[in-house]
This record gives sequence, structure tokens and C-alpha cells, in this order.
Amino acid sequence: MRTDRLRPLLRPWHRSSLRVRAALGAALASVLAFSVAALWVGGAVHDQWTAVAEKQAQDSAELVAHDIPTGAQTWTSTLKESFLLVLADGQVAFPLSPNGRASITIYPNKKGLGPSTLLGEYAGLPPEPFAPLPPYPQDVSPAHTEQVRITLPDHTRLWHWPENGPSLTSRDVTMVKRVTDPVSSQALRQYTGILGLPEQRVTIYLLVNPTVADQAEDRITGILLRYVLPGATLFTALIAWLVTGLALRPVESIRRGMARIGAGAFHERVPVPPSRDAIARLAETTNTTLGRLEHAIDEQRRLVSDASHELRSPLAALRNSLEVPLAHPAGVEWPQVVRDALTGTERLQLLTDDLLLLAAVEEPTGPLGGEPVDLADLVGEQVAERAHPSTGGPAFLAVSLEPAPVPGSELRLGRLVRNLLDNAARHAGTAVAVSVTVEDGHAVLTVTDDGPGIPPKDRERVFDRFVRLDDARSRDAGGAGLGLALVRSIARGVDGTAAFTDPPPPGPGARAVVRLPLAAGAPDRD
Repeated sequence: MRTDRLRPLLRPWHRSSLRVRAALGAALASVLAFSVAALWVGGAVHDQWTAVAEKQAQDSAELVAHDIPTGAQTWTSTLKESFLLVLADGQVAFPLSPNGRASITIYPNKKGLGPSTLLGEYAGLPPEPFAPLPPYPQDVSPAHTEQVRITLPDHTRLWHWPENGPSLTSRDVTMVKRVTDPVSSQALRQYTGILGLPEQRVTIYLLVNPTVADQAEDRITGILLRYVLPGATLFTALIAWLVTGLALRPVESIRRGMARIGAGAFHERVPVPPSRDAIARLAETTNTTLGRLEHAIDEQRRLVSDASHELRSPLAALRNSLEVPLAHPAGVEWPQVVRDALTGTERLQLLTDDLLLLAAVEEPTGPLGGEPVDLADLVGEQVAERAHPSTGGPAFLAVSLEPAPVPGSELRLGRLVRNLLDNAARHAGTAVAVSVTVEDGHAVLTVTDDGPGIPPKDRERVFDRFVRLDDARSRDAGGAGLGLALVRSIARGVDGTAAFTDPPPPGPGARAVVRLPLAAGAPDRD
């Protein structure tokens, strides 16, 4: 349900171009990155100015602690921080300047209202204890100093004047807490305006100025977010737009190449960019696929041409065997005419069956399943059939038949064996030797005849479709030229090989060797 609601919102994104999406993605990343950077830089600036303010507060607290016991007035002209004096009984007193006015402002008080200052807002008359600011014990070690973190109350005793800076109510502030040396009653009266105070050590609470750090952070963050962020986002989006366009140029070249190839120029190839990246690998894979497609189309055209040529002769002979008797019916032996026509029809049927089987075995299939087939049993059965004296032809001898279970269809593997034996019988002089052995995880079928043999230059060509090396022989004796093509296609269908090798000495003759992988779990004998 939630996905259905979001789909209309995402539709413009999916419809936009890759360059637009790349630019928008880069812009979004830039906004996030610069926003985080602005906050981080602002925090770093705040920390830096806070450290400066803490150092200044330490120096100012030391100056005030030195002046009050001695009666000096150095701090009245140089001090910029706000501070309060806490007496031994916890009362908060105003630190007065020589003219009798409170001098605790963090900013110059143009109206002369000394009590209306940042820390002074929490003091008043008569003096009262202030729980967040406890005094040091009178026996604390001299010049004892520390930094304390205090949460100020949410209300003040005096009115807040904006001229003195932002209000500190309910804010966590850092103060430098320092104790003075013993201060005489006269000095206490001079600095606090309170009569009759006994000599005592006074605790100074001096505010670490937070406003400068806050203002610096706000200023830096504002500049980054208002000016740097929009400019950087636009610049990043523009760079992403341009770079994506440059990166997609090879893809556009591939598209134009594929458009030309789609018009029938299967010999052309798409350009491969010099970069060794995914687009270059895509172009290389595309060219490899186009090469296979071109080869498959050429093979298909050649097959159609060869099949048409092969079918033309038997069809013409069949037509002639019927047209002539029909034109001259006198004295025609019609049973013989029918027998001749039936012979031609049978040859057409065999040729058609071979073509269909060849197309079936060359079609890609998934992993082979079913029970394994013992190649030795198939060979033994067919050798036994041909060894019968009534069959005529050369003698067939099974030299060695080792058990060799192989994956595949029993029908197709039987056709492989039959085509090899038929080819050997067709060209053998007097004998054909057959063996099945197991070597290196493969079943090896070897068929050797004592015929004229095959020239080395033609040992690969004989596995092509419709190839006959003996052009002088009749088609009835030589076949259609699909037998060995079927042998290699069936062998390749089970990840095997088929080839002609040198005959055994003293020769001549031909030796066909078919290697098929053993079925899983079959024993291997070296």
C-alpha cells in the first residue's frame, strides 16, 4: 500500500534521463555534504572562539583576584567580562567601580544602568545568597582556580536590557571560579558598597563570554548555507551533467552501431572505447555476440542453400520417375514405377530426419539429466549386428569394450555410433576395428578402417554439413553428407569432441576418435 502511494511520486524520476538523474543525485549529495560541513565548521569555529574566551577569562580572573585585596583599580579599564563577587556567607555582591557604579557589564552600558547587566541580573539589593554560585571555603588554598559549568535559573532578579547582550536565563554557561587573598573590610566596602563586612576571602565568578563564539558560529554557518551551499550545489550538478554526458558517449556510439547492424549490416562491429571499464567490456561482449550471430546467420543461410540443393536432386528424380510413365503409359511396369518412387521418397525422408535431428542437437539445452548410458553396450550391440555374415561388407571387430557410462540420450548416442560405423563401412577395404576405453575421466570411442583414408587438410572439413570428399561416387552410395556433422554435434552436446587422427601404422586408413566425459560418479581408470 505504501509503495503504491509512492509510485506516482517516483514516476518523474524514472522517466527522466540518466544525465538528469546523475545531476540531481550529485546536487542532493552536495546539499547533504555542505550542510554537514557547514554545521561542522560552525562547531569548530565555536570551539576555537570558546577556547580563546576561556583563556581571556582565566587572565581576567587573575587580574581581578590581584586587584581586589590590594585596592588597585586596573580591571576597571581593561576588563570586558562580566563577573560577580560571592562573599563568605554566600551573598552575591556587585563589584563597584571607583565612581560607585556597578562595572560588571559584558558590553558598554550606554544608559549607565550598571545593575542591568548579564550576571548582574541575578544579583540585587539587598544582597542575597545565590544557590548556583556557592563560595569557596575560607581555608581553601591560595589562588585556587577552576572552571565550572552552571545552569542559570530561568528568571532574574533584575530587568534584562538588550543593550547588554542576549539573556542567559536557563542557559548552561562556563565560569572561571577563583578565590582571592584575604580582603580587608575597607576594600570590601570599596568594591561592594556594603558596610561592616569582616575581613574574608572572596570568591570570584567570571563569565566565559559565550556570545562571541555564538556570533562567530552563526556568521560562518550563515555564509556557508546562504552563499557557498547554493553555488557549490549548482556547480556540482553541472559537473555531474557534463561528466555523465562524456561517460555516455561510448554508449551512444554502441547504440548507433547496433542500429546499423539491425538494418542488416551483420559484418559491422560496435566501437570499443580505449578505457578498460564496464562500457569497454560491454562493447567487447557485444562484438563477440555479433560475431556469433553473424556466424549463425551464415551457417543458417548455408544450411538452407545446401539443403535446397540436396533436396532438389531427389525431388527432380522422383518427379521424373512419375512424369515419364504418365506421358508414355504404354508398356510401363507400374509396380516398378511405384517402387522407384518409394525409394526416392525414403531418401527424402532420411534426409529430412537428419536435418531435423541436426537442428535438435545443435539447439542449446540445460544440464543433462537421466540415467547414464553405457557406451560400451551401445557399441557392442551395433558391432554384433554388423558382424553377421548376411550383412556383407567389411568385417567388424570389437578390439576392447571397457564399461564407460556417459551422460546423454541413448537414442542420440546410438545415432553417433551408427553414423561412425556406417562411415567406416562405406570406405573400409576389408575390416573395421572398434574400441571403447576410459582415459582421464573420458570415454574414448575409436573406429579404425583400412580404406583410402582422409588427407590431413580435409580432416576438419569432413565434419561440415553436406561435405563429400569423393565427388565421383554416387549419392546413393555416399549419403547426404550429414552423418559426420551429426557425430560432432551430438558429441559437443555432451561436452565431448570428435576428430580424425593419423591411422595406425603401416596405414593407410582412417581413425575416428570420439571423447565423451564420464557420468558423475563413474570410476576413472588411467
